[in-house]
Amino acid sequence: MLVLLQAEGGEGVVGPIIAVLVALLFVYCTYKSIYFIKEKETVVIEFFGRFAKVLHSGPHFVPWPFYQPKTYTWKYYITQNGQVKAVEQINHHIILTKSEVMDFPKQDVISRDNARVTLDAVINYKVTKPEVMIYGVQNLPYMLSKLLQAQIRNVAGTLDVDSIVDDTTALTGIQYSLNQIAMRWGVTVEKVGIQHVEARQLKDVLAKRKQAELQNKEIIIQAKTTKQKTVVLAEGERDKIVTEARGALQQAVSRARGDAQAIINKAGAEAKSVKEIARAVVSSGENPTEYLLAVKYIDALQAVLEKSRNTTISMLPKKGAFLFTSQALGMNTILPRGAGKA
Repeated sequence: MLVLLQAEGGEGVVGPIIAVLVALLFVYCTYKSIYFIKEKETVVIEFFGRFAKVLHSGPHFVPWPFYQPKTYTWKYYITQNGQVKAVEQINHHIILTKSEVMDFPKQDVISRDNARVTLDAVINYKVTKPEVMIYGVQNLPYMLSKLLQAQIRNVAGTLDVDSIVDDTTALTGIQYSLNQIAMRWGVTVEKVGIQHVEARQLKDVLAKRKQAELQNKEIIIQAKTTKQKTVVLAEGERDKIVTEARGALQQAVSRARGDAQAIINKAGAEAKSVKEIARAVVSSGENPTEYLLAVKYIDALQAVLEKSRNTTISMLPKKGAFLFTSQALGMNTILPRGAGKA
């Protein structure tokens, strides 16, 4: 081509120009291909849009334009000097791997006892896997702020307002759960700190809690009093029942003893009567068998007379034995004429 231009009368001007352009292009490509990475910095390199490697601290030569750095854009808000400020990082390619502190805007939460509390929280984080972070999340600070807000709301909702105000370390437990999610993005959350806590309704909440505690104590005292009264009444009723049962038992024992004694006395009297009658029967020369039959006869007669007092009964007792038996039992017996003769 250079020979053709010279033939046309270019006097050899174009050749040097092209040589200069090529040299400039070479210098530019070389410049774009050389990277000096500082300590705690990394750069993710892509080969035609696909991940190739990660450049760490030190000089690197990466042929441009075949290899190019992966860029990212961050947009988020921070609190600076008491004011909320928007931060925007556009087309950055250097990723810091050192610990960084990110201050987020203040957040209002509701405690367990329905108090509104304003918290000012910060996060200490560090990018541990740049290639995972740059492809895993599009806007890291924004995602961390949203996660932090959600975790603070969840934890603060389980605490009383005085626990949040007096002991802010109670909220640092969210660091673990927040870190479990951030690790998926190649990021480690080292610490979550609470810089400031503001509880505008703290006085009203504490007054309500004190009143609730007093009411609770009153309820407990009333319950204990009612329980004690119930126990006393139950013990009195128990003693009454036991006393009545003992009295009834004593009466039953006394009655049983009296009945037993009466039976014994009656049996003794009957035995004595039988002995006397038997002695009389033997002395009279009568047959004892006939005497026993007569006794049974008289018992049956007494039972009939007790049931039917207006009934007339005619008896024809046997000679001798009936007469003697009836007299021995103390009964008035009318005998037929000639029945008492031998």
